[in-house]
Amino acid sequence: MKSVFKFWQCSSVTGSGLARRRVGLGLGVALLWVLGAMGLDRLGLYPTVAALDPRTPPATQQALTDYFETYTLNPGTPMFVLLQTPLSTAINTVGDTVEVALSQDMYLGQHKILSKNTRLVGQVSLAERAMEGRNALLALRFTEMRLPNGERLPIQAHIKTDRPNHVFGGELTPGTKPMRVTHRIEGIGPYNQVVFGGPRAMGAEVVFAPGERWTLILEQPVSLVLPK
Repeated sequence: MKSVFKFWQCSSVTGSGLARRRVGLGLGVALLWVLGAMGLDRLGLYPTVAALDPRTPPATQQALTDYFETYTLNPGTPMFVLLQTPLSTAINTVGDTVEVALSQDMYLGQHKILSKNTRLVGQVSLAERAMEGRNALLALRFTEMRLPNGERLPIQAHIKTDRPNHVFGGELTPGTKPMRVTHRIEGIGPYNQVVFGGPRAMGAEVVFAPGERWTLILEQPVSLVLPK
Protein backbone atom coordinates (compact mmCIF):
# COMPACT_ATOMS: atom_id res chain seq x y z
CA MET A 1 0.00 0.00 0.00
CA LYS A 2 2.97 2.30 0.61
CA SER A 3 3.83 2.15 -3.08
CA VAL A 4 0.35 3.37 -4.07
CA PHE A 5 0.40 6.19 -1.51
CA LYS A 6 3.89 7.22 -2.59
CA PHE A 7 2.73 7.39 -6.19
CA TRP A 8 -0.37 9.41 -5.39
CA GLN A 9 1.45 11.75 -3.03
CA CYS A 10 4.05 12.46 -5.68
CA SER A 11 1.45 13.01 -8.38
CA SER A 12 -1.35 14.84 -6.58
CA VAL A 13 0.43 17.69 -4.81
CA THR A 14 1.93 19.31 -7.86
CA GLY A 15 -0.99 21.76 -8.21
CA SER A 16 -0.74 25.36 -7.07
CA GLY A 17 -2.46 26.50 -3.89
CA LEU A 18 -3.24 24.89 -0.56
CA ALA A 19 -6.88 24.16 -1.45
CA ARG A 20 -5.88 22.15 -4.52
CA ARG A 21 -3.29 20.30 -2.48
CA ARG A 22 -5.90 19.33 0.14
CA VAL A 23 -8.29 18.14 -2.58
CA GLY A 24 -5.53 16.08 -4.17
CA LEU A 25 -4.59 14.48 -0.85
CA GLY A 26 -8.23 13.79 -0.08
CA LEU A 27 -8.69 12.01 -3.38
CA GLY A 28 -5.45 10.21 -2.78
CA VAL A 29 -6.64 8.82 0.53
CA ALA A 30 -9.92 7.69 -1.03
CA LEU A 31 -8.11 6.02 -3.93
CA LEU A 32 -5.66 4.42 -1.53
CA TRP A 33 -8.57 2.79 0.33
CA VAL A 34 -10.20 1.59 -2.91
CA LEU A 35 -7.05 0.09 -4.40
CA GLY A 36 -5.98 -1.36 -1.07
CA ALA A 37 -9.31 -3.10 -0.68
CA MET A 38 -8.96 -4.56 -4.15
CA GLY A 39 -5.58 -6.13 -3.50
CA LEU A 40 -3.13 -3.82 -5.31
CA ASP A 41 -1.19 -3.22 -2.09
CA ARG A 42 -0.80 -6.97 -1.50
CA LEU A 43 0.76 -7.33 -4.93
CA GLY A 44 3.22 -4.52 -4.13
CA LEU A 45 2.62 -2.92 -7.53
CA TYR A 46 2.65 0.65 -8.76
CA PRO A 47 -0.23 1.82 -11.00
CA THR A 48 1.72 1.56 -14.26
CA VAL A 49 2.97 -1.93 -13.43
CA ALA A 50 -0.41 -3.03 -12.06
CA ALA A 51 -2.25 -1.92 -15.19
CA LEU A 52 -0.03 -4.18 -17.29
CA ASP A 53 0.31 -7.08 -14.82
CA PRO A 54 -1.90 -10.15 -15.36
CA ARG A 55 -1.96 -10.77 -11.57
CA THR A 56 -3.93 -7.57 -10.99
CA PRO A 57 -7.54 -8.43 -10.00
CA PRO A 58 -10.25 -7.35 -12.50
CA ALA A 59 -11.83 -5.01 -9.94
CA THR A 60 -8.49 -3.26 -9.45
CA GLN A 61 -8.05 -2.99 -13.21
CA GLN A 62 -11.44 -1.24 -13.35
CA ALA A 63 -10.43 1.13 -10.55
CA LEU A 64 -7.27 1.99 -12.45
CA THR A 65 -9.39 2.70 -15.53
CA ASP A 66 -11.72 4.96 -13.52
CA TYR A 67 -9.03 7.00 -11.77
CA PHE A 68 -6.01 6.79 -14.06
CA GLU A 69 -5.20 7.48 -17.70
CA THR A 70 -2.70 5.54 -19.82
CA TYR A 71 -0.26 7.56 -21.94
CA THR A 72 2.07 5.96 -24.48
CA LEU A 73 5.40 7.25 -25.74
CA ASN A 74 5.86 5.88 -29.25
CA PRO A 75 9.08 4.55 -30.81
CA GLY A 76 11.16 7.42 -32.12
CA THR A 77 10.15 9.77 -29.30
CA PRO A 78 13.11 12.05 -28.43
CA MET A 79 13.98 12.66 -24.78
CA PHE A 80 16.40 15.45 -23.88
CA VAL A 81 18.77 14.27 -21.18
CA LEU A 82 21.85 15.23 -19.16
CA LEU A 83 24.63 12.73 -18.49
CA GLN A 84 25.05 11.94 -14.78
CA THR A 85 28.04 9.58 -14.85
CA PRO A 86 31.47 10.28 -16.37
CA LEU A 87 32.43 8.14 -19.35
CA SER A 88 35.76 7.41 -21.01
CA THR A 89 36.89 4.66 -23.34
CA ALA A 90 40.19 4.76 -21.46
CA ILE A 91 38.40 3.49 -18.32
CA ASN A 92 34.94 2.11 -19.06
CA THR A 93 34.26 -1.37 -20.39
CA VAL A 94 31.21 -3.16 -21.80
CA GLY A 95 28.53 -3.62 -19.13
CA ASP A 96 29.38 -0.53 -17.07
CA THR A 97 26.33 1.36 -15.83
CA VAL A 98 25.51 4.77 -17.28
CA GLU A 99 22.79 7.10 -16.05
CA VAL A 100 21.13 10.16 -17.57
CA ALA A 101 18.33 12.45 -16.34
CA LEU A 102 15.64 14.34 -18.21
CA SER A 103 16.67 17.97 -18.63
CA GLN A 104 13.04 19.19 -18.81
CA ASP A 105 9.48 18.08 -18.15
CA MET A 106 7.84 16.03 -20.91
CA TYR A 107 4.29 16.63 -22.13
CA LEU A 108 1.80 14.85 -24.36
CA GLY A 109 -0.46 17.68 -25.46
CA GLN A 110 -1.21 19.56 -22.24
CA HIS A 111 -0.57 16.55 -20.01
CA LYS A 112 2.70 16.41 -18.10
CA ILE A 113 3.75 12.77 -18.19
CA LEU A 114 7.38 12.84 -17.06
CA SER A 115 9.11 15.18 -14.64
CA LYS A 116 12.48 16.81 -15.05
CA ASN A 117 15.24 14.70 -13.46
CA THR A 118 13.48 11.40 -14.23
CA ARG A 119 16.37 8.93 -14.44
CA LEU A 120 17.16 6.57 -17.30
CA VAL A 121 19.70 3.83 -16.75
CA GLY A 122 21.67 1.85 -19.29
CA GLN A 123 24.97 0.14 -19.98
CA VAL A 124 28.04 0.56 -22.13
CA SER A 125 27.41 -1.77 -25.07
CA LEU A 126 30.63 -1.08 -26.99
CA ALA A 127 33.96 0.29 -25.79
CA GLU A 128 37.12 0.11 -27.89
CA ARG A 129 40.29 2.02 -27.10
CA ALA A 130 41.82 4.49 -29.51
CA MET A 131 44.41 3.08 -31.87
CA GLU A 132 46.77 4.29 -34.57
CA GLY A 133 44.63 5.46 -37.46
CA ARG A 134 41.27 5.55 -35.64
CA ASN A 135 39.57 7.25 -32.70
CA ALA A 136 38.02 5.18 -29.94
CA LEU A 137 34.49 3.73 -30.17
CA LEU A 138 31.72 4.02 -27.58
CA ALA A 139 28.07 2.92 -27.71
CA LEU A 140 25.36 2.95 -25.03
CA ARG A 141 22.07 1.09 -24.54
CA PHE A 142 19.35 2.24 -22.14
CA THR A 143 17.08 -0.36 -20.57
CA GLU A 144 15.30 1.19 -17.57
CA MET A 145 13.31 4.31 -16.67
CA ARG A 146 13.16 5.25 -12.98
CA LEU A 147 10.22 7.47 -12.11
CA PRO A 148 10.26 9.86 -9.11
CA ASN A 149 7.63 7.71 -7.36
CA GLY A 150 9.94 4.68 -7.39
CA GLU A 151 8.54 2.83 -10.40
CA ARG A 152 11.05 1.16 -12.68
CA LEU A 153 9.89 0.61 -16.25
CA PRO A 154 11.74 -1.43 -18.90
CA ILE A 155 12.71 0.52 -22.01
CA GLN A 156 14.84 0.10 -25.13
CA ALA A 157 16.59 3.29 -26.22
CA HIS A 158 19.82 4.70 -27.62
CA ILE A 159 21.60 8.04 -27.79
CA LYS A 160 21.38 9.96 -31.06
CA THR A 161 24.81 10.41 -32.64
CA ASP A 162 26.13 11.48 -36.03
CA ARG A 163 26.54 7.84 -37.04
CA PRO A 164 23.74 5.51 -38.22
CA ASN A 165 24.76 2.79 -35.74
CA HIS A 166 24.47 5.20 -32.75
CA VAL A 167 28.19 5.03 -31.97
CA PHE A 168 30.45 7.80 -30.70
CA GLY A 169 33.92 8.11 -32.26
CA GLY A 170 35.50 5.82 -34.84
CA GLU A 171 36.76 8.62 -37.08
CA LEU A 172 39.91 7.93 -39.11
CA THR A 173 42.95 10.00 -38.22
CA PRO A 174 45.14 11.86 -40.75
CA GLY A 175 48.60 10.83 -41.85
CA THR A 176 51.66 12.14 -40.03
CA LYS A 177 53.99 12.82 -42.96
CA PRO A 178 53.52 16.12 -44.85
CA MET A 179 53.67 15.74 -48.63
CA ARG A 180 53.56 18.32 -51.41
CA VAL A 181 51.05 17.68 -54.17
CA THR A 182 50.93 19.78 -57.32
CA HIS A 183 47.54 20.48 -58.93
CA ARG A 184 46.92 22.01 -62.33
CA ILE A 185 43.80 23.96 -63.17
CA GLU A 186 43.08 24.96 -66.75
CA GLY A 187 43.25 28.69 -67.16
CA ILE A 188 44.98 29.18 -63.81
CA GLY A 189 48.02 26.95 -63.89
CA PRO A 190 49.75 24.77 -61.33
CA TYR A 191 49.58 25.24 -57.58
CA ASN A 192 50.97 23.28 -54.67
CA GLN A 193 49.05 21.81 -51.73
CA VAL A 194 50.37 20.15 -48.58
CA VAL A 195 48.64 16.90 -47.62
CA PHE A 196 49.47 14.38 -44.92
CA GLY A 197 50.25 10.79 -45.79
CA GLY A 198 52.35 7.99 -44.41
CA PRO A 199 51.54 6.42 -41.03
CA ARG A 200 48.30 7.69 -39.53
CA ALA A 201 48.21 9.60 -36.25
CA MET A 202 47.21 8.01 -32.95
CA GLY A 203 43.46 8.28 -32.34
CA ALA A 204 41.76 10.04 -29.42
CA GLU A 205 39.73 8.45 -26.63
CA VAL A 206 36.00 9.22 -26.35
CA VAL A 207 35.45 11.17 -23.13
CA PHE A 208 32.23 12.69 -21.70
CA ALA A 209 31.88 14.59 -18.44
CA PRO A 210 28.67 14.76 -16.37
CA GLY A 211 26.36 17.44 -17.74
CA GLU A 212 26.78 16.42 -21.39
CA ARG A 213 23.53 17.13 -23.26
CA TRP A 214 22.20 14.28 -25.37
CA THR A 215 19.01 13.24 -27.16
CA LEU A 216 17.79 9.79 -26.20
CA ILE A 217 15.56 8.00 -28.75
CA LEU A 218 13.01 5.38 -27.71
CA GLU A 219 13.03 2.18 -29.79
CA GLN A 220 9.91 0.60 -28.28
CA PRO A 221 6.68 2.09 -26.89
CA VAL A 222 6.55 2.98 -23.20
CA SER A 223 3.22 3.16 -21.35
CA LEU A 224 2.67 5.33 -18.28
CA VAL A 225 -0.41 5.18 -16.04
CA LEU A 226 -1.05 8.57 -14.40
CA PRO A 227 -3.90 10.10 -12.37
CA LYS A 228 -6.64 11.73 -14.43
